[in-house]
Amino acid sequence: MKIGIITIHNSCNYGAVLQAFATQESFKKYGDVEILNYRNTHTDKPTKLLRFGTKPKDALRLAKDILKLLPKTRILKKFRFFFAEHYNLSGQPSQNLEVVEKKYDIYVCGSDQIWNPQIISEDGKIDKNYFLAFSGTGKKISYASSMGSYSYTSTESLEIKTYLQDFHRISVRESDTAQFLSTTLQREVDHVLDPTLLLNKKEWTSVLNIKDDSPKKSYMLVYVLRNSKILSETVKAVAEALDLDIIVIDQDPFTTLRCTTHINDAGPIDFVKLFSNASFVITNSFHGCAFSVNFNIPFLITPPPSGLNRIMSLLSAVGAETRAINTRNQAIETAQKEVDFDKINLQLDILRSKSKKFISDSIESIELT
Repeated sequence: MKIGIITIHNSCNYGAVLQAFATQESFKKYGDVEILNYRNTHTDKPTKLLRFGTKPKDALRLAKDILKLLPKTRILKKFRFFFAEHYNLSGQPSQNLEVVEKKYDIYVCGSDQIWNPQIISEDGKIDKNYFLAFSGTGKKISYASSMGSYSYTSTESLEIKTYLQDFHRISVRESDTAQFLSTTLQREVDHVLDPTLLLNKKEWTSVLNIKDDSPKKSYMLVYVLRNSKILSETVKAVAEALDLDIIVIDQDPFTTLRCTTHINDAGPIDFVKLFSNASFVITNSFHGCAFSVNFNIPFLITPPPSGLNRIMSLLSAVGAETRAINTRNQAIETAQKEVDFDKINLQLDILRSKSKKFISDSIESIELT
């Protein structure tokens, strides 16, 4: 059985790349899997050394790219190595997906924010390719597709309803999205785990050949999408309270956060290794949260710039809502409390089994037809 997956795969975003790889790994046991090498000129932009454009924000982006030219060169080398070593791609990048219309028995879309127009297109419009509109023959499955915190207009709701009506099975990454689509489509829509959570820590380190190296000194890993006052206060206060070095990981030329080490040229494997060896994590990223939960690293979630529903959906599902904080004092108090990972792992195992069952049931029901 041949399985084709469309997702956001060609990016310099850690979460996007690692979820694409995890989706590929999760479907491999059911057939020959390929990631469709769809060229999305908008989501592909982070893989460009210098990004040009005609809008005012493009000038600022270009200036930033010039400032981080050397670390970005190193980052791109690491990401491209990861693509070459760990992706099974369908061929050369192409915007024309009609050429693969009859190539696969099953088409899978997921699991990043492929259904969020603000993420996947320059003009904020829905990209029907992420709804498998190019496929008229193979069976269609959505695994953990996400619309993030985006709310569809009534017109957009009618549009996606048309695209999704012939799907064999549909699952999404957030509970509120599952409720919305169940009502809109008048059919069952499952809530499943992000694919990065389908592989446990041992599987991640094994498949990426990451050795269990203990760091010379325990460190707190800080991985954030955007800085804020509460974030800066939390990082400083918690590091002092726990007596930890601070490692900041991002792709910016400079950091305004107080830290021991600033890493701005990490690749996907470096990212996983830094989480694997951390003693504590502070993040406002969904995948920062996911890897902390998955790897059993004590963590705090500070208010994100957007997409809080994605994070809270996961925390609520595993019973860890109290790790999301809003004030400095709350951060210090929560950081000093032990995280009940026995309870979290119990819930995570249940959700992982349910999510894997969604995949197996979807594939097996297709095989029976």
